[in-house]
Order: sequence, then structure tokens, then C-alpha cells
Amino acid sequence: MTLKVFYKIVAVFLLTTIFVFAKNTEEGLEQPTKLLGGIIRQSESCKQKVINNARVKLHYRARAWGNEEFFENTYLDKPMEYKIGRDKIMKGLEQGIDGMCVGEVRRLLVPADLAYGSTGLPNIVPPNTAVIYEVEVLEVDSPYRNPWFWAGIAFMFFGWRFSNRLTKMRSKSSSAEFLEKKALEAKSQ
Repeated sequence: MTLKVFYKIVAVFLLTTIFVFAKNTEEGLEQPTKLLGGIIRQSESCKQKVINNARVKLHYRARAWGNEEFFENTYLDKPMEYKIGRDKIMKGLEQGIDGMCVGEVRRLLVPADLAYGSTGLPNIVPPNTAVIYEVEVLEVDSPYRNPWFWAGIAFMFFGWRFSNRLTKMRSKSSSAEFLEKKALEAKSQ
């Protein structure tokens, strides 16, 4: 019995040693050529999604393909804030967070051409290297949920309607004047 216990202890020790010293690199694997992603944690309720023109606050951790060191966006403990479709944001990151819900966490494998490309990111991401992101959406402020957006739409609609009616009234009055002149000319002849 003691020999079996000894073998179990040795097996557990070897397995834990392997897991502790195993590297988190992609050695021997090819870099992705297209954007890939998967959900790490789903949102409890998906009331707001990332859409075009939405203002998004997010937190991400990223690392270069084959590198173990992460870099984060928590500069001064503030999340990054972007306006989707307007602000300068990496194409792969923008495409990868499209449709994410508030509270959702995704892992994205962004190919080099959608990441930093041939220039890379000095001292962090080498040129032509894919980037692995873990992204969490903290807040989404959609323009369609803002009452001022709808007030502006209503104002533009009523302004257009008023202008359209005014133009029609003017064209009708000028048409009526023309017809009256023609009628007077016909009577005088």
C-alpha cells in the first residue's frame, strides 16, 4: 500500500511541476490569418450591445503572439473609451467587440494585418505579429438610447415638414398667380 501511495505522490508532483513550468506561448503554431474569438464569460443580461456609433468603455489585456508578457490599458485606473466607427481603434479590436454585451469577456486572436501590421508596437509587439486580447466591455452608451438624439431627429423632421409645406404653398401661389394672369389676358382679348 505504501508503494501505491508513493507512486500517487510522485505522479501528482510531476503533473504539478509540468503545469507550473509549462509556458503560455504558441511555439510551433501558426499565427492566425483571420480574426478569431471566443466568449470567456457571458453577460448576465444583454440589455446593451456594442453597435456602430456607440461610445464604449472597455478594459483589455493583450499580449503579442508567442510572448508571455501582458500589457493592459488601465492607464491611471481608467478604462479605455472609444466611439465605434469614429475614433482611431485597431481594426481587429473594433471588429472583435462588435455585438458584445456589457459585462461580457471575450478572447480575440487578432491577425497582424488587423493589429499593428508591419510597424508593430515598439518594445511590445514585434512587426507582423498577431495579438491576443482579453476584452471586457464595461459600458455601452448607444446614441439611440439618448433622448437628445430623438429630440434632434424630431426637430429635423418638423423643420423639414414646415419647409416642405412652405415651399408647396409658394409654388401653389405662384401657379395660381400665373393662371389668374392668363385668365385676365384671355378676357381682355
